[in-house]
Amino acid sequence: MPYDEKELLRHIADGNADSYKLLFNRYWDQIYSTVFYFTKSPETSADITQDIFAQIWVKRQYLLSVNNFESYLYISARNLIFDRLRKKEFSGSRDDFFRQYFSDTVSDQDPSLQLEYKEFHALIHQAIHQLTPQQQSVFKLSRFEGLSHAEIAGRMGLSKRTVKNYMVNAIKFIRDYLQSHSGYLLVYIWIWNF
Repeated sequence: MPYDEKELLRHIADGNADSYKLLFNRYWDQIYSTVFYFTKSPETSADITQDIFAQIWVKRQYLLSVNNFESYLYISARNLIFDRLRKKEFSGSRDDFFRQYFSDTVSDQDPSLQLEYKEFHALIHQAIHQLTPQQQSVFKLSRFEGLSHAEIAGRMGLSKRTVKNYMVNAIKFIRDYLQSHSGYLLVYIWIWNF
């Protein structure tokens, strides 16, 4: 029997659990793989994937207006990943996340991933180099050396309030710079993770 997505979505919107199960089985592996690509955690990936499918069931009445379910599903996945990153539900710091992401993917010798990493890395450093000298120093001490605001203040002879202001302005500038210079998903993850 041919797969009729529109008909299946209509049945799910009407509350048909068997149709929902068919959809779930058809797309689970794809969505789990996509989420795992970013989280590198089987547990987190399974949780997020379950949440995505749970949201589809809870909001099933909206399925009648969906023209391309696969796109709808991937947009839902992307939004939930961003949401989790904003809430810092991934274990470890954002720096650990990117170190792990790139050590796992770049080492695969995939030329497109290597290029993505180089461009992503270069873009962040371009943004940092456009900060004022004081903002650059504060940002690097915080993000690259892991110093607290108090430690940076002591090292640079500044007040903690001044250090905080430099960091807030530096992060805002870098976010704006990345948003205006790239379409990469990783850049948006980095943006939301600060």
